[in-house]
Parts: sequence; structure tokens; C-alpha cells
Amino acid sequence: MKSIHGFLRAIAPFGLIERRRRQFQLSRLGLSPTPPIAEAVAACRYDLWPVELRNATKPWTLVDVGANRGDFTSAAARLAKLERVFAFEPQPQCCEELQHILDRIPNSVLHRAAVGATSGEIELICTANSKMASVLAPESQMLAGYAEGDFEVANRVKVPLLRIDDVIPPGTKVGLMKIDVQGYELPALEGAKITLRSTFAILIEVVGR
Repeated sequence: MKSIHGFLRAIAPFGLIERRRRQFQLSRLGLSPTPPIAEAVAACRYDLWPVELRNATKPWTLVDVGANRGDFTSAAARLAKLERVFAFEPQPQCCEELQHILDRIPNSVLHRAAVGATSGEIELICTANSKMASVLAPESQMLAGYAEGDFEVANRVKVPLLRIDDVIPPGTKVGLMKIDVQGYELPALEGAKITLRSTFAILIEVVGR
């Protein structure tokens, strides 16, 4: 039987295998196996959320650090009941689209700033692909894993720098804090020590070297 399954996998088109894999994943998560739902699951890494958040009956608060154009928040809002969102994004060219998404979620706030361990101002390195922007310079060893030109520096701008603890009200119950700041995660966490005490889960992108 195993040999038959192996043979079928070998001759089946890759697209069919991938589609079946996604359908199985969505079914396991209790979701409808439709393309929009599959896209949302991938965009917000829904499969990595704690089951308590996926199955929550009451709305919860999302903190989206490095919100970019709002892909993560939009996907999360499709799959979960969000009470409100605190979004942080320093790139001006991203904020208009992000604000439109937040306007559909009650009580949500957009902070047009970078986050760190202190408050003030910091230089932001804007890249050709806005998702790669950072206050840290791109490292050469990272280039191979991304599309050519993604890390090309478009310009450098001064942006506000905030501590998360200074803008999120003390005692706010946060369901999920997502952080995607291209290597500046530790300072972001250092500025969120109080908020983290009442945060249920954290989702951080980490790239191995």
C-alpha cells in the first residue's frame, strides 16, 4: 500500500498535491477550504496561533508591530473576532492602505512610528520591497534568500520611535502580539515589558543564518 501511495505522489502534478495539502490543513483547523481562507491562513500564520485564540468566542485585542500595508491584520480579522488593533508602522507609503483596513475594525489605532526600547526619533532604511524596511542596514548574507532587489535601499527617512508600553493602556489584555521588524525585535520587546505581562501569545518572525 505504501508503495502505491508513493507511486501516486510521484506521478501526481505538484499543484494537485499542494492543493490537497492545503485542504487537509484547513480541514484540520476547522476552516472552509476556499482560496480566500487559505490566503488568510498563510498571511497571518494562523496555524501557529494557540488553539485558545483560534477557538475564542469573545473578541480579543491584536498588537501588530511592523504592520506594513495591513496584510496580517486583514487576514487575522477574517479568521478571528478582533475587539481592536494597535498597529505600528513607520513607512508613510504603507499607512494609507493600512488605515483603510483598520477603519473596518472598531476602536483600532494606527501609530505611524517605529518601536524600540526608547522613545524619540530614528532613521528608517526604506527598501524596494517595503516588507524589508528596517532601522538596521541589510546584511549581505540575507540577500540570497529573497528576490533580487528586495533589499535595495530606496531612501532613508527620520521617523518617530515609540515604546509600546507608552502608548498601550496599562492592563490591556492582548490576545496576540505579532512583531515583524527585520532584526529589531529585541529593542521592541524591551519597550513592551509591561504590555507583555498581559499578552497571551507572541508571534515573531526569526530568520536563521
